[in-house]
Amino acid sequence: MNPILRSLFVMSYATVLSGGWCLGDETKSPKPPSIAEIVFMGLRPAKDLDPSLYPTDRRLCLEKYLATIAPDSYLWTFKSPSALERVIPVRKVVMKEQMVAILGQQVRAEAEAFANAIPLMIEWEGMSEGPVSEADFADNWLKKRSKTPIAPFIYLFKAHRLRAGYEAARARHQNNLWPILARRYRESLNIAKSSSNPLISCIADDLDAQPFIYLEGQGVP
Repeated sequence: MNPILRSLFVMSYATVLSGGWCLGDETKSPKPPSIAEIVFMGLRPAKDLDPSLYPTDRRLCLEKYLATIAPDSYLWTFKSPSALERVIPVRKVVMKEQMVAILGQQVRAEAEAFANAIPLMIEWEGMSEGPVSEADFADNWLKKRSKTPIAPFIYLFKAHRLRAGYEAARARHQNNLWPILARRYRESLNIAKSSSNPLISCIADDLDAQPFIYLEGQGVP
């Protein structure tokens, strides 16, 4: 691919997934990111979260999340890469550092193992297969490592990907699939909501409160 086209693709991809302007509708103002978007998409730094723009009932969760991030953390300052081949490596580093921030330094080795292993896709192309395959990988990790210290985060990550898969399946009228994904989303989200880690449970509430996380207009499972 032509280098210029590659750069344009990366920038467009980052803009769409990070809640910026919709293609073909550049007159709209960028949507402020949710905590779930910052944590699970890995395309925007934590400094993009402005508590004053957040709903009052979820502002405390946002403040708790920001307070867990070390002042010198990569999560504050990273930038979406301009080279296509750097998108996935950067998102993997962000995922690892999110787990460490939320769960503590003691999970760093396991967080790095999970982030390095998960086969993230560079884009989902409006289809359910991409996010569902990432959710299935997370599910298999939990089955193989029942004592993993990052389980609370993985349940939440799985819920996020299942929600994205659900929205894509609804948009494509996959009536045999979206009810299954809705059920799986609820199961994983409820486990996250019951976590003894208050940050995990409040991010789960934030995720569930979003009108959409991937494709607008498909409803909440």
